[in-house]
Amino acid sequence: MNFPTSATPPDNTAARSPLISRDFILLVAGQGISLFGNMMLRFAMSMWVLDETGSAAVFASILAVSIVPTIILSPFGGVLADRMNRRTIMVALDAASAALVLASAIVFAVVGFNIAAIAVMQVALAVLGAFETPTVQAALPQMFRAHGPATMRRAMAVINQVQQLSSLLPSFLGGVLYAMVGIRVMMAVTITSFAMAAVLECFIRLAAPDRTADGDRLPTPIEDLKAGLRFLTYDRPAVFHLALYAAAINFVTIGYSAVGFPYTIRTVLGFDATVYGISDGLVGVAGVAGAFLAGLFAARLAVRHLPAATAMFALTTLPQGIVFLLPLDPATQLAVLVAGMCASVIAACFTNLIAVPAIQLSTPESMTGKVMAMFSALCMCAQPFGQMLYGWAYDRFPVAAVLLVSAAALAIGSLAVIPIAKRLES
Repeated sequence: MNFPTSATPPDNTAARSPLISRDFILLVAGQGISLFGNMMLRFAMSMWVLDETGSAAVFASILAVSIVPTIILSPFGGVLADRMNRRTIMVALDAASAALVLASAIVFAVVGFNIAAIAVMQVALAVLGAFETPTVQAALPQMFRAHGPATMRRAMAVINQVQQLSSLLPSFLGGVLYAMVGIRVMMAVTITSFAMAAVLECFIRLAAPDRTADGDRLPTPIEDLKAGLRFLTYDRPAVFHLALYAAAINFVTIGYSAVGFPYTIRTVLGFDATVYGISDGLVGVAGVAGAFLAGLFAARLAVRHLPAATAMFALTTLPQGIVFLLPLDPATQLAVLVAGMCASVIAACFTNLIAVPAIQLSTPESMTGKVMAMFSALCMCAQPFGQMLYGWAYDRFPVAAVLLVSAAALAIGSLAVIPIAKRLES
C-alpha cells in the first residue's frame, strides 16, 4: 500500500480537517519540544555564567557572536532544504543538537565551568539552527499549499502559538528548576527534548522537494543562491520588497523592545530587577495571547490587511511615548509602558501572521527554503543594528522622543507597505 505524502494533494478526509493531520501534529510537537529544550538550555546557561562570573554581559556577548554564523549560514540552510527531504534534515539536526549538548555536559562534568566550552556549544547550536529554521519554514507550505492561503495562515498561527508557549514556559520554570536541581539536570532536560523531537519527526511523511525544473544536473549551492536572488529581485520583486519591509519593522521593534524596555524600567524609572521580571513576564503572556488571538482571525487575514496591522502597531507605541511627556508618577508610567508593550506584541503577532505566509505562498516549492532563509537572514541582520542604534538613542535623547519617533516610523511603514500589499494581492 502506498501512503500519501504531504507534498501530494490531500484526500477528502484531510481536506475537511487539514490541521489535525498526523504530519502537522508531529511537526508542531517536534518543534515545540525542540524549542522548549533550546530555551531551557539558554536560560540555564545564562544563570550558570552569571553565578560563575558575576557578569551577564559575558553570556550576552556569546549570544551576540552566535548570531553571526546564523546569518551567514541560513541561506545555505535554505539551499539544503530545497535539495533534501525536509523531514530527514529536521531529524538529523535535532539528533545532532542532542549529541552536542550531551558532549558538552560530559566536558562540564570533567573539567567544570568553562566559558570557552560554553561559547563553542552556543555557536555550534546556532549553526545547527541556521539549517533547521529555513527547513521548517519550507516544510509548512509543502504541507498546506494545496489547501489555500486561509489554511496556510491557520497552520502558521498554530506554529506561532506553540513557539510562544515553548519560549514562555522556560522563563517561569527555569528559575525554579535551576535553584532546585542545578545545571546538569537542566542540560539533561534539553538533551531529552532534542532527542524526543528527533524521534517524533521520524514519523512525518514529507516527499523530497521537486527539482524536476533543474534538469539532470544539480546546480551548485552558489548557483542555487544566485537563482534565489534572481527570483527575489527580478521575478517577484514584491516579495523582496516585503522582506525588506519586514526587516525594517524588525529593526524598529527589536531596538525599542530589547533595549528600550529594560532600560526604561530599570534606569529611567528606577525599578528593581523583580519589577522588570514581572513586566517582562506579562509581555511574554501577551505574546501567547496574541498568537492565539491572531489564530482566531487567521482564516480571514490577507496581505491587504498588512498596512492596517502595522498602523495598529504604531498606535500601540504612541501612548508609551506620550506618558513620558506628562507629569505622572513612575508607577503610572510603568503601567502604561507595560500595557502598551503588551498591545504592541499582540499587534506584532498579526503583522507576522500576514507577512510570513504571504512570502511563503508567493514562492514556488523549489525556492521556498532559499527565499525563507534569505528573509530570516535579513531580519536577523536588522536586529543588532537596531539594538545599537536604540542603545545610542536612549543614551542621548528622552524616552518620549525615542518612542514617538518609533511610532512615527511604524506609521510611515504602514503607508509604505500599501503598494507592496496591492502587488502581492493581485
